[in-house]
Amino acid sequence: MESSAETRPLETLRAFDLARQGWVVAFALLSVCARPLLAGGASVDASTTDAPLLRFHAREAVEAVGWQKEARARLFALMMGGDRPDRVPLQPVVLRELEPANSASRLQEIRLRTLDDRTVHAWIAVPRRPTAKVGGVLALHGHGGTGEKIVRGEGPYGYGRTLVEMGYAVVAPDIGQHDLQHTNWSLMGERVWDALCCVDYLVTRPEVDTNRLAVAGLSLGGETTMYVAALDERLRLACSSGWLTTVDNMKRGHCPCWNFPGLAQHFDFSDIFALVAPRLLVVELGEQERAPGGFPVEVGRRAFERIQGAYAVFDAKSAAVFTVHQGGHVFVGRDFWPLLRRELGVPRTPRADPGASPGQGGSPDSAKLRSLDPGHQ
Repeated sequence: MESSAETRPLETLRAFDLARQGWVVAFALLSVCARPLLAGGASVDASTTDAPLLRFHAREAVEAVGWQKEARARLFALMMGGDRPDRVPLQPVVLRELEPANSASRLQEIRLRTLDDRTVHAWIAVPRRPTAKVGGVLALHGHGGTGEKIVRGEGPYGYGRTLVEMGYAVVAPDIGQHDLQHTNWSLMGERVWDALCCVDYLVTRPEVDTNRLAVAGLSLGGETTMYVAALDERLRLACSSGWLTTVDNMKRGHCPCWNFPGLAQHFDFSDIFALVAPRLLVVELGEQERAPGGFPVEVGRRAFERIQGAYAVFDAKSAAVFTVHQGGHVFVGRDFWPLLRRELGVPRTPRADPGASPGQGGSPDSAKLRSLDPGHQ
C-alpha cells in the first residue's frame, strides 16, 4: 500500500494526537560519509543486468519461508565473516545515568560486548516509574549521528525524543564508525551485528515486554533498520526512512560503505526487505529527494512493487506501507506512528515543546519547512 501526500492529506491526520500536539517529526540534511571501506580491499561487485541469485520468486507462503531461511543464512555469511556469529555474554556496563528535567524517562550510557573482541557504545532510555512492562524500540541514527543524539532528540533525530517521551524503552547504539575491525567482515556487517546485540540487550531489561519490539531509523539508520528487521524476527514493526532504493541507484553518488562483496550478486534491496514479510513494514521517502546522491521516489516505487509482491505471497500486502511525504531526506513517520501505537501500545502521551526547533518536537508546520532540504546518505 502506498500512502502519498496527495492521497493522505494532512487534515486526515490531525486526529492522531502526536500530530495534533506537534509531534510530527522531520529532519535536516545528514552528514555525508566519504570513505570506502571493504574487507581486505576487496573489489565491489560490478554492475550487472543479471538477476540476483537470491531474488525473491516464491509463489506460495511455504516456498517463501524456505527462501527466507536460505537468504538470511547467506546474508549473515556475506556480511559477517562467512557465517552467523556466535552470541557472547553482553556484560553490560553502565557508564553514566541521567534523569533529564521535564522527562519521565531516565537515560543510561552503556557499553555492551558484542563479540569476544568487540564492544558497542549505546544509550538506553527507560521509564523512571513504569507501572507495567512497555514496548521496546531500537532507534538508529544516520551518518554524523550518535546514540546520544537519538535519545536526546538532537539535530535530525527528533523521532528518538518522541519515542522516549512516549514511554518506550529505547536503545540507540553508535553505528557510524568507518574503521573496520575484522578484515573478513563488511563494515555494514559490524554495524548490523552491534544493532542486533542491542535488541538482545533490550529483551533482558525488566521494563520491556519482549513481545512488543520495533525498529526505526533514518538514512544509514534506515539502511540498518532494513538489515536488522530482515535478520531478527522478534521485531514486529520496522520503519525504514530515507533508504528505499536499489543497488543500481546506490552506485551513483553515495557513500560506498553500503557495499560489500557478494551483495549485488545475491540481492537487490527489495529482496532484503522481503525478509521482513509478513511483519509490519513502513518505508518512507520524500518528494524532494534527488539523484545522484539521493533516494528518488520513482526509484523507491519500483523497489516497493517488488516488496509488495513478497507480501502478497503471504496474503499480507497491506502490512507493507510506502509513505511519500512532501519533504526531503527526513523522517516524518506519518504512517509509522499510528502503527507503533497499535502494536506496542502507548505508555504515555508526549507533551508538545513549543520552544523546540523544527525536527525536534516543534509544530508540524515548522517541521515541514525544515524537511525541504534535499539530502543523501
